[in-house]
Amino acid sequence: MKSKIIIGAWLLTLASFVSRIYADDIYKAVKPPTNWQIDERIAYSNNNKGIESLINNLILKYWDGNKFGKWGFINLPYKQINSPKNSKNGIGDIAVGAGPRFCIKNLHYFLYSALTFPTGNSEANLGNGRYDSKIGLMTTYLTFDKKYELDGIVEYIWTGKNKNGFNPTNELYTSLLAGGKINSKIRAVSGFTGLVKGNNYLIDLRIISRYIFSKKWHVQLVFDKSIKNVNLPKKKYQSGFYIRYNF
Repeated sequence: MKSKIIIGAWLLTLASFVSRIYADDIYKAVKPPTNWQIDERIAYSNNNKGIESLINNLILKYWDGNKFGKWGFINLPYKQINSPKNSKNGIGDIAVGAGPRFCIKNLHYFLYSALTFPTGNSEANLGNGRYDSKIGLMTTYLTFDKKYELDGIVEYIWTGKNKNGFNPTNELYTSLLAGGKINSKIRAVSGFTGLVKGNNYLIDLRIISRYIFSKKWHVQLVFDKSIKNVNLPKKKYQSGFYIRYNF
């Protein structure tokens, strides 16, 4: 029984990490050329406890305004998680969020709040079995020629109680990425992400490259590797593939 509880905790933590990597991006706080975007993301992760996760996130986003406006999103995840004991797949916890966006000269930023609903099967370790809420700030600073960029995020998550009355430690997530234009079609950034849960933490190296087909759509490759951890699952590696279409 104890081993099942431990493995379940690792699975839920891993699923949470894989979902949260989508807070980081190229041009993170910059409004796309259209008001709507479909964002399809597939991520694979393998950690030091032998737990593998394949998660597909289908995200619908909306932006409006020029210098000032609003934005919102809904994220529909589907997960497959394999552990040394079992394998499960199904719908994960759906998340929705919204907030204002601003652009002051070369600085773009989004403020947001979001809520995660317990739609995933927590007994199968596909969901957390609780309501989580968060607030955050995403920023992008561009040079005047838009060749180089600096992207950052600060996010605080209030974790709720599950049906068993367990309320895990709240979380603080941060990241800082830098990079820019390689040529007319390719951009790339790299940097570090950090997650803090009480006295425990995880620091990852993150690399992202984007190939731009047109103003309508682009694809991205993402790679993560843990470089420092204290009592949180360390990723051997994590990779992702994104396809985005603006309409």
